Amino acid sequence: MISTAVSRHAVLSLVGRAEARVRFPDLGFADPWAEAMLASLDVDPAGFDARALRTSTVRTMAVDRLVRDYVARNPLGLVIALDAGLCTRFSRVDNGTLRWVELDPPHLAEFKCAHRLGHASDRHAVARCCSIACTGWMDCLRGAGDVPTLLIAEGALARQPPEVVDAFLTRASLRLAPGTELILDHEAPPLRIPPRSRACLELPSLDGSVARYPRLRPFCEGDASTALGRALRDASRVPRLYQDGGAPPVLHLRFA
Repeated sequence: MISTAVSRHAVLSLVGRAEARVRFPDLGFADPWAEAMLASLDVDPAGFDARALRTSTVRTMAVDRLVRDYVARNPLGLVIALDAGLCTRFSRVDNGTLRWVELDPPHLAEFKCAHRLGHASDRHAVARCCSIACTGWMDCLRGAGDVPTLLIAEGALARQPPEVVDAFLTRASLRLAPGTELILDHEAPPLRIPPRSRACLELPSLDGSVARYPRLRPFCEGDASTALGRALRDASRVPRLYQDGGAPPVLHLRFA
């Protein structure tokens, strides 16, 4: 049975991926691992709104394109999925050499391991983490040396209060190596990158103050391959395509 350890948002994302082949054939998206995972859980797909499922799947596809380009540029790289939930992305982007770690709260990590919801590969691991703003896992990355690293925070920050988002971005900026990439989505208050040269990530607050993170710069299309340029444009289009569907913007950043 599904557990209260798993958020409804995580279940919705899983249902969208698992049902996409049948319900949204025009998307050309299929996820056999998600289909198998859904079949093993006590979840009724009919209980989820079709538009919300489609929106979630379109966003997943946009992030997939960014991750695939990272893997193409860094075939021996390391990917860390933060607050991954019922993630199945490893099975969609694995190139046979990629290393993948999912960081989840202890109760969710235990649920996934108990139900064998991980991928059967020694390059895929599920790890317990008290919170995404915890510095323990960040400090562990220092031992990775020059291994190219991508952090994926899809949904991990989108619904967090500003103080949690700020804590994560501040601590990550102090600890993570230059060149580390970060893909994240967000809702309110919105993260932003001003349209000026060498602009950095900003987090405005309701009182008018603005927190700035000078090390976090956009992974610009000028730095990207043609394929990544298309992926970045696709990711930025998701919220405009679904203005009433709750799709948060997606940012691709790099630590300077």
